[in-house]
Amino acid sequence: MKKDNADRLLSSYLLWGLVSILVFIVFVLLLLLAVVQEKTDMVLYFITLRSGFLWIGATSVSRHVFVMLKRYIGKEISVPEFLSTQFIVLLFPYLYLKLKKEVRVYLEKEMKAYEREETK
Repeated sequence: MKKDNADRLLSSYLLWGLVSILVFIVFVLLLLLAVVQEKTDMVLYFITLRSGFLWIGATSVSRHVFVMLKRYIGKEISVPEFLSTQFIVLLFPYLYLKLKKEVRVYLEKEMKAYEREETK
């Protein structure tokens, strides 16, 4: 079966959500390292700053994919739902499972519509 755009967007959301979580963990570990060392050099600050920027960027890409997928399946995005995507590190499992269920329902509707169209 050909992979639908909704499946591709869902896979992309999973990828960028996981990247965001991993980069956040690296960012927190670097901050803890800086605190534990008490005296750090500029390289550690630079790497920590870059990982923070990477975390923000990965979260933004994840949010963008989330919005694109919701629009693709014809769902409206509420303001609290949009703002909750900023907390992807905490809410990712919940948001992903909810989105996966919505995509499955969308694909089932599309399959039924396609079957009805072919029987005509």
